[in-house]
Amino acid sequence: MKRWSNTTSVLALCVMVAVPAWIGAGCARGPSAEELAAMEAARQQAIADSLRAVRAEEEARLAAEEEARRMAEEQARLAAEEEARRLAEEEARKAAEALHQEMMTLSTIYFDYDMSNVREDQLSAMDENARKLREYQPEDMVMVEGHCDERGTIEYNLALGERRASAVKTYLVDAGVAEGRIETVSFGEEQPAVMGGDESAWGQNRRAELKRK
Repeated sequence: MKRWSNTTSVLALCVMVAVPAWIGAGCARGPSAEELAAMEAARQQAIADSLRAVRAEEEARLAAEEEARRMAEEQARLAAEEEARRLAEEEARKAAEALHQEMMTLSTIYFDYDMSNVREDQLSAMDENARKLREYQPEDMVMVEGHCDERGTIEYNLALGERRASAVKTYLVDAGVAEGRIETVSFGEEQPAVMGGDESAWGQNRRAELKRK
């Protein structure tokens, strides 16, 4: 009986040693094919997710750059349009000012010595004066000032200056300028345009000046 008991003990001891060894041997074999496949699938999924994230980040960067470029181009276009508009307005303003200055300026009419009739060489200037008065700001009044050179008495030159101013008025009225718009005054020799005692000065002082009011 004792011998059987010893045999049983030896068998139990063998089993106790063999079972852990078998278990260890099973663990040493590594993961199964299914486990390896799952691990590879997880790795591939992680790579794909990473690539998608990189692509998404790159696409977002490119989209942001494209939007920034588009906005910069739009701002440049608007700035160019604004500058073109400003330049056009400035050109229009300058043109309007130049036209105004040109149309407001009336030519001085010159006369021969001791004469009050409008000279032939002054007719084109008179016609241009009449055109400006008819076509531009036709509500303006105009003052015609008669002047003389220094020769002759004060009284004579005042009368001569008045005749010169009246001759210019008559021409303007005949050219279509309303008579009620035109006033005349004579300054005789009192307001010379050029100082001097020779014909070069006298010729510039025998005149009628036209001024808008």
